[in-house]
Amino acid sequence: MDILDYLSNMEIDAEYSPWVEKGEFDWSCFTSDIKPKRFKKNKIIYQQQEDTQYVYLVESGRVRLSVYSVDGEEKSLFIAEKGCLFGEISCLDSIPNFANATVIVDSLIYAIPKQVFMDTLRQNHMCALNVISLLNRKIRILSTQIKQLSFDDSYYRVCNALIHLTKQFGVKIDNGYRLSIKFTHQEMANLIGLNRVTVTNIFISMTNKDILAKDNGYYIIKDMDKLHDYITANPKIRRQTFDANPFAGNDKSDR
Repeated sequence: MDILDYLSNMEIDAEYSPWVEKGEFDWSCFTSDIKPKRFKKNKIIYQQQEDTQYVYLVESGRVRLSVYSVDGEEKSLFIAEKGCLFGEISCLDSIPNFANATVIVDSLIYAIPKQVFMDTLRQNHMCALNVISLLNRKIRILSTQIKQLSFDDSYYRVCNALIHLTKQFGVKIDNGYRLSIKFTHQEMANLIGLNRVTVTNIFISMTNKDILAKDNGYYIIKDMDKLHDYITANPKIRRQTFDANPFAGNDKSDR
């Protein structure tokens, strides 16, 4: 079965991927008179509580939206992919931006003046509906994160993230699905609300059980069935069926 068919048939919650891509939307209503700007990797477009004069749109590349605690701890909210707006909330409520926006890879990004953005919304109903649809997607993502942080264990969160990554960035190969994007354990941890050590231990366990592999910095998902079985199990049954490490075997590194 094709990966998209396989994943669409999975009996899981309507969990929304935090990698937000809206390439199917026509945003020319905002960008017809604007040229995209090139931003280098690690460039901070705006900071938490900063008031900017623009709404941003990813033409190509990837931008991380995240919040920081007073101690410097980071929680990623979502990743803006091609066709995703960010900074629009500040434009709509006239309050400084809630999150940091950091470029993850070299990117082309439109900077849409806020007045142009608001005038276009008033005049173009289809464009306004697309913005509402995108805002709805983000609300779903944040609601899903609240649910996971409140009720789901660390293995569930990692499995769920890997399934979303496979659905969006998986390329079929002989021994599974190769993810076409790179990420660190820390980046994964920041996105799903875990610490880096926990994510590292889970990845080691999955590698030892031949669920996961890594080649030239790219992860390969070798056993989708194991990920599927874990996240579709009833939480009570899951706790009874699996020990503290559901992928553990007899390997010393699993304990």
